[in-house]
Amino acid sequence: MRQRIYNAVHYAEYQSVKQGYRACDVYDLHPGNFDNEIKRVVKDRLWYFPILRSRTYGGYGHRHYDTDTIDENTFIYGVVAKNWDDGAYFHDAEIIDRSKQIVHNLPERSHDVLGQLLGYPKCCRDFFTSVWLKDGCLDPMFEMALATSETVEKKERGHVKVSGDSRLNRLIRYWGFNIIPFFPHNFACEDALEFSEWWMKLMREKDAEATDACLEILSTPMRWSMMNCVTFVEHPLFIGSANGYYVPEKRIVDWFPL
Repeated sequence: MRQRIYNAVHYAEYQSVKQGYRACDVYDLHPGNFDNEIKRVVKDRLWYFPILRSRTYGGYGHRHYDTDTIDENTFIYGVVAKNWDDGAYFHDAEIIDRSKQIVHNLPERSHDVLGQLLGYPKCCRDFFTSVWLKDGCLDPMFEMALATSETVEKKERGHVKVSGDSRLNRLIRYWGFNIIPFFPHNFACEDALEFSEWWMKLMREKDAEATDACLEILSTPMRWSMMNCVTFVEHPLFIGSANGYYVPEKRIVDWFPL
């Protein structure tokens, strides 16, 4: 079921560009299948821009590992776009963030441009810029909970209880369970919920049963925590751990759906 959920999300990512819901999508090419991956883009009359070569890696994609080599341990990170201008704009924005050089008069800090082309709401892009880029919170679940003023309850220092819409639950994305592909600025963001409506429609085109199963898993009470550079999740179906990052004290988010 988890693999089916992955497949439904991947379908939504690509189809959202093909069907005109958003301008761009990140699209990787792999040595063992690049001919079919390129053929798909060409047949769908879309544009593809390669951005960099990266070594393959396990885990969540917080960063790429640039390389000059192309072999079985490499993939090409790039963008697929509905039109040339948007694809070129995304490409140049990525190049700026990596080289810190001005290209086509884009602003020096261009993550907001990337988020806009990916269709993410402005309020959520601002949140990402603040907590992820400036504060270095790569897994900002605690910060999202604190920003959900309608339902957050502070249990004790570093420990909160929060309720929200399960479509915006990103607590267990490391293990393949999420709907939307970005961080909403809180668990009740109306713009993020609007995004999730058409996104789930696309997921259901691929696999309605897997989409409903994913939403059910996200609707289950769970606990997310971080300490000693480890992200730890306690869910009725599984216990999961993943690489985290340093925080000065343990952070705990108890999740309950609305």
